[in-house]
Amino acid sequence: MNHKSFAKKMNNYTVLYVEDDLSVRQYIAEFLRRYCKEVYESDSAEEAIVLYHKHQPDILLLDINLGGMSGVEFAEYVRQKDKKTRILISTAYSNKEFMLAAIELNLTRYLIKPVTNEDLVKAFEKCSDELEEASLIELGKGYVYSKNRALVIHEENEMTLRNKEVEILEYFLEHEDEVVRYEQLEQGIWQDELMSRDAIRSQIRNIRKKVPAKLFQNISGLGYKFSRNKDD
Repeated sequence: MNHKSFAKKMNNYTVLYVEDDLSVRQYIAEFLRRYCKEVYESDSAEEAIVLYHKHQPDILLLDINLGGMSGVEFAEYVRQKDKKTRILISTAYSNKEFMLAAIELNLTRYLIKPVTNEDLVKAFEKCSDELEEASLIELGKGYVYSKNRALVIHEENEMTLRNKEVEILEYFLEHEDEVVRYEQLEQGIWQDELMSRDAIRSQIRNIRKKVPAKLFQNISGLGYKFSRNKDD
């Protein structure tokens, strides 16, 4: 196991782990905390539902028996409105009915107990790969924006975005092909903080160095228009 590689994959992700066996939960939670951004623990479905809504974790690790409902039933509850969160279920057995449920609920993987560290690493790496793939946004000209990692990828180069650059890029992605006025940016990004037009232009220039420059069209005296549909 490459600890650095696994930590790099997992350090942006939060996990909700539901297991009623205290010793098992403590061991696995301690292992995951070495690598993940945050690990929330619960020993019951009722508490887990509260934690799920409060923290919106990236990954769920569920025991098949949660107390109050099964891990499959919990996954069904989540999947009613949430198709993005990756779900793992640990079970002492597998059967045809469980396998069909796993497919229907788009579970990333099921883990057969006793779960080893190697099992966890393989399962969580798969979760990371699925989350990363879902977070990639094509910017054109071979540039890709990774929301989960807050960076722009071009060929083999990775360019990290500062917090404010992330906010600005995602704001323009939400308002693609619209003319975004300076006043909108000031309100949407900086809110109560006053920003001069020169300061806003400076931020846009910094982002342009990391993405195809023609994504941002300067609308004289008004603001900018962001579009990925340019052919030139």
